[in-house]
Amino acid sequence: MRIAQLSAYQVRVPLRRKITHASFSRSESQSIVVRCQLTNGTVGWGESVPREYVTGETVDSVFSQYENTNFQSMLGDNCDSLDGLIALSQQINLPQLTDSPEEYLQRGCFGNAARCALEISLLDAGARAEETSFSTIFQHLKPYQNLIEPQQAVRYSGVLTSMKPVKQYMLALVYRLTGFQHCKVKVGLPQINDRRLLQKLRLLTGSKMNLRVDANEAWTREILEEKDHEFAPFKISSIEQPVAHQAIASLHDIRNQIATPVMLDESLCCQQDAEQAIAEGYCDYFNLRISKLGGIIPALQLAHQAQQAGLQYQLGCQVGETGILSAAGRHFASSVKDIAFLEGSFDRFLLVQNLINEEISFGWGGSATALKGLGLGITVNEQRLKQFTQREQHWKLS
Repeated sequence: MRIAQLSAYQVRVPLRRKITHASFSRSESQSIVVRCQLTNGTVGWGESVPREYVTGETVDSVFSQYENTNFQSMLGDNCDSLDGLIALSQQINLPQLTDSPEEYLQRGCFGNAARCALEISLLDAGARAEETSFSTIFQHLKPYQNLIEPQQAVRYSGVLTSMKPVKQYMLALVYRLTGFQHCKVKVGLPQINDRRLLQKLRLLTGSKMNLRVDANEAWTREILEEKDHEFAPFKISSIEQPVAHQAIASLHDIRNQIATPVMLDESLCCQQDAEQAIAEGYCDYFNLRISKLGGIIPALQLAHQAQQAGLQYQLGCQVGETGILSAAGRHFASSVKDIAFLEGSFDRFLLVQNLINEEISFGWGGSATALKGLGLGITVNEQRLKQFTQREQHWKLS
């Protein structure tokens, strides 16, 4: 089992509608797709969605890192098993760029998107070569076995982003009528009265719906305290990323000072962030997103850190993920226990066209089954991939 060739693609994926939150607005998503081919012809796929405001990365920086990597030296060893490819994926160490943003370099998260697409492609290829499911990989990661608990079905959360009020209210009602149990609401936009919005949404979703909010760095510590009091009647489960990462120190010991639990997202992109958050009492929840953390193994490591510290965690997603990342998230969700909230698998609801042939979006009430088949359990439509590709690069390793 040896890697024969790696290929990277910059893929532009149009969205069905513009997605807006306090940090950004987009009508398309730029993904990085990596194809890993083994010497026996087996092909594995990986994906990441670089976000400059999250880890400092862009599609250009990911390609630059790949172009400056000696893949032969890093990944050219023979592997006689899936464990060998898992070990290789854990050794991924991409070079830093001379113009890399200093803030993200110091935190140790610049390059996570580049690592993620590569890691998933290696693991997918390895699982397919051994004729087993991608979920098997979690059972090979021995330090984290206390987190592993296979499940046959999972349930995704609904999300209410900024949109025309009538559409937002209708979607909230749809979530209630179709049996969703969890819903996240984007808040913090200057033109929106958050209290009035939540009052209306709580009425539409009903008292049994678990509601949480995401401010996407829009507030200060003082505003957070005001919102905590303001939102009390609506029984909000968590407030995600209330302040900008540059102001994260203002959340010192926040766990003991407001009633609503705080979740970190943009301020949780690496092990260093996690250690600091635990030590300083910045939050109650970690938002684990596979792309921003560098793959499934780093995401599992941070879930372990949260568990050890008595914190909770959700599995989040990046807007615009295609079916490749959705499949990786599904395997994570159906393998790892105690995930408080689950986001993702919006494929057919958000993408104009997917990169995979299968339909793996969540169903009625957010329900979805564990994926079967070899590797990720999906088939990339290479003709469609070519259609959306804006740039590609290939490296022969053997």
